[in-house]
This record gives sequence, C-alpha cells and structure tokens, in this order.
Amino acid sequence: MTTLMKRLSIIVILALFVVSFAFAEPSINDLISEMPQDKVEAFLSGETIEMYSLDGEYVPSIAMDGSMGKSKAKKDYEKDNAFTLGLCTFIEYPESWGNMSFEEKKLEIINTFLSISTIKGITYISHTSGEKPKVLFSDAYTLVDKDSKKEAYDVQFSYAPTSYKYQVAAYLKDSIFGGNKYLVNYDISESEIFMTITNYTDLKFMFYKAVSKGELNMCVDAVMTKEGIAVFALATVYDQESSIQTPFGSIHLPSAFMKRITSLKNWFIQEINK
Repeated sequence: MTTLMKRLSIIVILALFVVSFAFAEPSINDLISEMPQDKVEAFLSGETIEMYSLDGEYVPSIAMDGSMGKSKAKKDYEKDNAFTLGLCTFIEYPESWGNMSFEEKKLEIINTFLSISTIKGITYISHTSGEKPKVLFSDAYTLVDKDSKKEAYDVQFSYAPTSYKYQVAAYLKDSIFGGNKYLVNYDISESEIFMTITNYTDLKFMFYKAVSKGELNMCVDAVMTKEGIAVFALATVYDQESSIQTPFGSIHLPSAFMKRITSLKNWFIQEINK
C-alpha cells in the first residue's frame, strides 16, 4: 500500500468515526440532571411524573436535557401571562423493534406522530364517573390545509430525515370543547421528534369562549436513547385564568389540559406498541 493510500485510508476511518460519534444515541442517565432526585427512580421504572407551574413546581426540570421540549418548557414557564403543566415517562423500545436500525425506529416514531386519525377514540380517566375511561377525542383527522374543512389522508414519511420541520392542519373533536382546528408542527432532529399542537380556532365551553385562537399549545416530545424513549408532554395556556365560570358550569383548565396531554402520551405509547 502506498503512502498516499495509507493516508486516505486513515482519513476515511476517522471520517467514519466522527459520523458514528455524531449520531450516537445518548444514554437516558445523561439527560435527567435537573430532574428531582425523588422522581428519578419512578421515571426510569416507567411511571408518569406530573408537574404544575400553578403549584410552584418547576415544570422544565422533568424535560430531557438539551431537548426541544426543555427549551419550550423553560420559555413558557418564564412567561408572566401563562401557566404550564407537564408530564414525563420513560418506555423501552417495543420488542418488535428488536432488529430495527436506529433510522427505522425513528421513522416509526415520526409516522406515529403524523397519524392524526389514530387519535380518534383515545380516552381519559374520568374521576366524576367513578374512575372509568371516557372518550376524549371522538373524531380526529388531517385537513387538506388550515383553511379547509376537507379531510385528507394522514401524511407518512418514507425515510427518517436527520433534520426537518413540517406542519399539517388537523381537526380534533373533544368532549369539552367540541370540534376545532389545530396546527400541528413537527421538528425533527438527530434523536428527537418534537410535536406541537396549537389551536387555530377559539375553544368554546358551553358557547362561552374558554381559550382564544393560538393561546393553547400542547407538545409531545420523544427523545431516543440507547435504552428506550423518553417522552415529555407539555401544555401551556396564555393570557387566561385557570378556571372558566359560565352559567352552565365551570372548567378547571389545568386539569382539562393535563387530561389531554396524558391522553396524547398514552396514544403515542399505544400506537408504537401495536
């Protein structure tokens, strides 16, 4: 082998090493430096950790270090005119994914988040109905665009991009606020898929406006690690009191939106395990 070929071989090996290192999955233990110590064991065992800013809890502490979810949580938590609530859990990769490459696993996560129609029928636990499950979203589908009422097929990717931003419009009909349009944004990085849902129409409760257009933001963040998937979900409500009073009844918004992000978290876990 000539000296030039040896040098070229060394360069190729070093380049492959750098690329391999750049795309290495993080370890879950390296992503939870701010998580309260009394929550870590429960989180790693698969329990769901919940926090409310109105209770004085630091919601960003349960988001993964360096993630888009943590950045969003910090930004919203610091706003004077908003309240936030969040949850996190950790799940192992499904057994059926055992022989999948990193890119194949990532594609499964992306396409799960894109499958808006599968949100239809997801439930929440109703305390007023004796801890029984009740349907939260009775209808859900992707729209042709944000100004249309026409249903479209769910978008599905054929490969997992390293970095990409994408938006779809969706219709969700829930048990409290009825049918509404939402903008769903996806931000994809090397090992993270960040989904945000923002109301594109006013949310009304018993004909009374509960949340104005654009003032509700719900997020589900999936961070891929060597050991599994860290899931963080966040809801932020801007410029709104925590409770809505009407002649027909009242609604406690933190509880209402914790039900929604809990249901979205459960939906994601249920879908990837199918």
